[in-house]
Amino acid sequence: MIAIRKVTGYIILFLILALVIFFVITYRDKLVKILIPIFIAGILAYILRPMVLKLEKKNISRTKGILLIYLVSGIMLIASIIFIAPVLASNTREFINTFPQITLEYKNNFNYVIKKIDTSTWPLEIKNAVFNEINNAVNMLEDRLLNILRNAFFGSINVAAGIGNFIVAMIIAFYLIKDAEFFKNNFLSLVPRKWRNDVIATCREINDILSNFIQGQLLTAAIIGVMETVALFIVGVKYAPILGIIGGISNIIPYFGPFIGAIPAVAVALIDSPVKVLWTVVAFVIIQQIDNMFISPKIIEGRLGLHPVTTILAVLVGEEFFGIIGMLLAVPVTAVIKVILKRSVEAIV
Repeated sequence: MIAIRKVTGYIILFLILALVIFFVITYRDKLVKILIPIFIAGILAYILRPMVLKLEKKNISRTKGILLIYLVSGIMLIASIIFIAPVLASNTREFINTFPQITLEYKNNFNYVIKKIDTSTWPLEIKNAVFNEINNAVNMLEDRLLNILRNAFFGSINVAAGIGNFIVAMIIAFYLIKDAEFFKNNFLSLVPRKWRNDVIATCREINDILSNFIQGQLLTAAIIGVMETVALFIVGVKYAPILGIIGGISNIIPYFGPFIGAIPAVAVALIDSPVKVLWTVVAFVIIQQIDNMFISPKIIEGRLGLHPVTTILAVLVGEEFFGIIGMLLAVPVTAVIKVILKRSVEAIV
């Protein structure tokens, strides 16, 4: 009788999971729009919660603490818009305006290489094979660039929607932090008593993973961004601030991020001289080694408990299905899924 109940329970759970997957696939576009502010709110909550708890220890209520942090953050944002944003905007505009010059330079170098191959004494079969591979690489690069430009265009159109989502996210984050116990108790009330201890342990492990990743990776990205900006200034590479920001943000992506972030800086340095390219590469390698040996181990102790092969595969799958956003989120999502599966198997066995 007990075995029949277990089988029936598993069948029901499987059907519910299948219905959820079907619903998510069918209405994924609408769900994404709904979940964006909630997702941003979750990130904000993880960033702000440690500061709110510290203020709470100093007898400042959560409500006042959150509002105080919002006020200070607003003042800092306004100050950055007044003093820093114009420099970045000018830097970015100059970089965009000189982009045709950069592409022309690379086109000339590319044509020079093609001419050298064409006039070489290589067999015709080898030449044709090389030209085919070059054409395939160029077509793939053009497709990627078109996708990036298209996404940037639509992203600029949706600026108002993004601001609206962020404001909604701030409100949701306010209540997530303020009424954390309320949400926790209501969630546990929906869980059968015999499962509650396991669910609490699972949620705590997931919370530690997300907290380590969000807080640690953002802080690491900020440090790396500043270091790369300073290094590019010293080397004398143009557009150092915007290139440093790109490098810092790219660093969030495990393994592939540092290479992705270095490509724009190396490309710009190559326009000036090969010597600058060498120093740029050296600077990025040194900064990455500092990150690997000192910064990341201190900020994100223990990481996420994933094997390097699992991490690489997760990033590749995320990029294939969801692009850059997928690469950014692949690792924490994989770590969370691993925790849930491990706990589920332990509960069944």
